[in-house]
Amino acid sequence: MNAPDHKNAHTIENLYDATDLITDEVLKRYENTPDPRLREIMLSLIKHIHSFAKEVKLSASEWAYAMQLFEETGKFCGPGRNEFMIFSDALGLSMLTVTQDYPRPAHATEPTLVGPFLLENAPEFPLGADISAGAAGTPMHAQGRILDTEGRPIPHAIIDVWHSDDRGLYDVQTDLETNGPWARAVLHADAEGRYHFWSILPVDYPIPTDGTAQIMLRATTGRTMRPAHLHYRIQADGFRPLVTHIFDRNSKNLDGDAVFGVRPSLIADFVRQQPGTAPDGKVMKEDFYTLNYDFVMTRP
Repeated sequence: MNAPDHKNAHTIENLYDATDLITDEVLKRYENTPDPRLREIMLSLIKHIHSFAKEVKLSASEWAYAMQLFEETGKFCGPGRNEFMIFSDALGLSMLTVTQDYPRPAHATEPTLVGPFLLENAPEFPLGADISAGAAGTPMHAQGRILDTEGRPIPHAIIDVWHSDDRGLYDVQTDLETNGPWARAVLHADAEGRYHFWSILPVDYPIPTDGTAQIMLRATTGRTMRPAHLHYRIQADGFRPLVTHIFDRNSKNLDGDAVFGVRPSLIADFVRQQPGTAPDGKVMKEDFYTLNYDFVMTRP
């Protein structure tokens, strides 16, 4: 009887034993991570990602392609654009973490994705101003109140709002240095929690077509569109920050949002109005839209 060939010990019969040894070795290396929460996350991540690779029999060439895709993804990241965030959104991970991280009473406003186009230090506008800054689109007047869960107004809340133009583009997808920000603002609610502003009607749009997330979506779900919406981030002393969207009920993509952000309670009526007097008393000589939506914030 011939002696076993120890040089070829990793045969098909004991391949799974060999892969388990690799996983065990990696886990042992990370068991001494000093921070308890980081240790918990890393050990669980290693177990799950190794199990995933074994379950689908991930090949070295497939993993190399994934690494190449990650490298390309980094090239699409910068101020005002985070392609990794778009991947996270498209895989539903962003919405999953937001939902489990934001327990709330049933009548409080639901959170949703922040998205890849938030800009810190956006320009401040007074209530009632037109924040479109010349962007193309149909005029829209938005108003509402910022309330607590008891229905009481929250005075002087800070409201970030941003959205697309009628081409489906955000200001950061154009030459921001030359054109400046548009359809983006920081507003302050009044002492009664009221807010109102003018802008333009947002439209449905595809997630960025020049990036790597589109490659994944075109090869898998085929769903690349987002329904028309406004982004809001609302902050007030003593309350949990609220990041959410308001979606246009007339959108054709409410049932197929590429990033899983739509919630029924966040769908509202953007009402077309004929020329006449707007809610703030402004006389309009063309058709315009109105939106009325109250936000309910929660305490920590």
